[in-house]
Amino acid sequence: MNQPSYITDSQPSVSGSGLPVGGQNAPFGAVERKIARRYLGAKKKDGGVAVIALISFVCIMLAISAMIIIMSIMNGFRSKVLELTLGSEGHVYVGLWSADVEPETVKEIENRLAALPEVKSAFEFSQDAAGFIANDQLNAGNVMGISAENIRNFDLVSDNVIAGSLDGFGQGRAAFHQIAMGNALAASMGLNAGDRVNLMTSRLKNSPIGRVPVMKHYTIGAIFETGLYRTDSTTIFMELNQAQLLFNSGRKNGEVQLILHDPDSVDRVEADVNNVLDFPVSTYTWKERFRQEAETLRMEQLAMRFIFVIVVIISTFPILAAMLMLVKNKARDIAILRTIGATKGSILRVFFMAGAMVGVLGTLAGLIIGILFCINIDYVQAFIEIFSGPLFPAEVYGITGGIPVKIVWSEVLMVALCGFIISAIATFFPALGASRTDPVDALRYE
Repeated sequence: MNQPSYITDSQPSVSGSGLPVGGQNAPFGAVERKIARRYLGAKKKDGGVAVIALISFVCIMLAISAMIIIMSIMNGFRSKVLELTLGSEGHVYVGLWSADVEPETVKEIENRLAALPEVKSAFEFSQDAAGFIANDQLNAGNVMGISAENIRNFDLVSDNVIAGSLDGFGQGRAAFHQIAMGNALAASMGLNAGDRVNLMTSRLKNSPIGRVPVMKHYTIGAIFETGLYRTDSTTIFMELNQAQLLFNSGRKNGEVQLILHDPDSVDRVEADVNNVLDFPVSTYTWKERFRQEAETLRMEQLAMRFIFVIVVIISTFPILAAMLMLVKNKARDIAILRTIGATKGSILRVFFMAGAMVGVLGTLAGLIIGILFCINIDYVQAFIEIFSGPLFPAEVYGITGGIPVKIVWSEVLMVALCGFIISAIATFFPALGASRTDPVDALRYE
């Protein structure tokens, strides 16, 4: 029987090792790769393995790309939901047990907490509900007290001023005291930078007609647009001392708000707070404050990951079918290779590589398509909106700036590993069956 052209007498061999080893004939070497490629491209007369392999490639590519796209969009929506839920509020809150604290103590707490690596900013704040009256209209919202220094370091506001300026924030006396207002709130009341608004508090004072709410006029020094509909439509920022004077008769509450680089790191930060402070403090996080929302987001993430793992598993079924068909059709070739010295391990590697090629190439193609789709999501959304109109109206969903996408590269890596491992498992067992083919039985009727 003639030897195949890719195995020559001049190639070195090692006693008892089967196929020659060393050089191109080492395990997973050039000879085994060449056989695997030829088998994978089997023509229609050999059972149409190439067509099934192409279908398998497309299935895995679509499953991996869909997994990346949906997970990235979900991560984007999750980040946006957190922003919409928290708005201008922080991720961790630290409060002193003392009823009235010294400014120096609060400043020391701010500095210590701001030095933590996970903390983006730390600042004293106050937050109170109030009514806003202007142009014969009454709106309800929140007034956040923050120092002039801290609001300039608060990127959510300072980087998004669209009218006026924060230069005069907290300055001025009486009705000329300057505040900052969200653009949607200002627009709903017909206000611009430089106009005045009357703030009504829940505190009461005596008057000739009885007890009435405490009210005071302020000047709008800046109008901001954060892109968070809830914040832009309900929030006013006021200088901290003025806010405490208006709502709390000047008493300090000693609360410090932490903004983190990653909202999901609150558990680590909460543990670090007690290590860096030697003051008796109480802490709570956004997960505790918005427990239902946090649990919902966590369950959605787990459910979607589970669903997409199942989708990837289903996408490997064509690979399994192709490999079973290939092993059946190549039984004679397997027997010939075994009779000329190929080991069971060599046969296993040949058929494993044939199937793994489909999984690896499909996974790589899916990664590229998924990442490119996410990077160009704005163009995709614009194209869809030509036919369907706005996908996410800001007044309904509170989302501005298009479909939110956040590519988490660690998850992309996990998707790639998942695609390869599942396709490798689907390939391994048919390849193992091929390696156990008895050459005597395969050639008995040849």
